[in-house]
Amino acid sequence: MKVKVPEVGEIEVKDISYGDARKLHLENARCFWNYKEGDMVDPEKYYALLDKVKDKSGLKDADLKKYSMLQVDQILQQLLLHYTGMGEQKKS
Repeated sequence: MKVKVPEVGEIEVKDISYGDARKLHLENARCFWNYKEGDMVDPEKYYALLDKVKDKSGLKDADLKKYSMLQVDQILQQLLLHYTGMGEQKKS
């Protein structure tokens, strides 16, 4: 399936199951639990989550090598939003 990533374009990725999407959603929420004032997200947990999104999507490092690190983060964040239903919805 293709997912539109602002400022990057469309990326071809694997679709994931509802169960996998729920697991990603829970893990995303855990990145923000127990935060301290001024420390809104646990960066270690969040980047580990983005790595899981990459693995689920079927993207390989070689696919992402042509992008800057900022663009890679944008791609993976957009995929997370898409997979969990927090971003632009899939069109049937």
